[in-house]
Amino acid sequence: MFFVFGVSETLVKKAADKKCSRFTGTYPNRRELTIEEYQQKLAKTRDELFFKMKVQKLSHSLSTPSLAKQYSELTKAQEKCRDIEIRYRKPTGSINPKTKKEVLEWATYIG
Repeated sequence: MFFVFGVSETLVKKAADKKCSRFTGTYPNRRELTIEEYQQKLAKTRDELFFKMKVQKLSHSLSTPSLAKQYSELTKAQEKCRDIEIRYRKPTGSINPKTKKEVLEWATYIG
């Protein structure tokens, strides 16, 4: 199974909406931001997050690397993205003593 990882504008928008508050100040001096102030604050937060965010999973599991490559190209064409790469789960050779299952790690697909 292959997955596409990266940072997309959609992920950044969701994170910025959660992080950005409509209010400023503390209790006695707390006030609600105007629409223009809030939009400026939101845009600034989005710009900062786009460069600071760690890569995240953008796709569901894809069966072949060619499908993952097509998905990454579509994502690049539709929106602003950064650090797009294809990864898969690779066995490390060690076994977890509690679960008795093989330990897997994310490896970048080079093909």
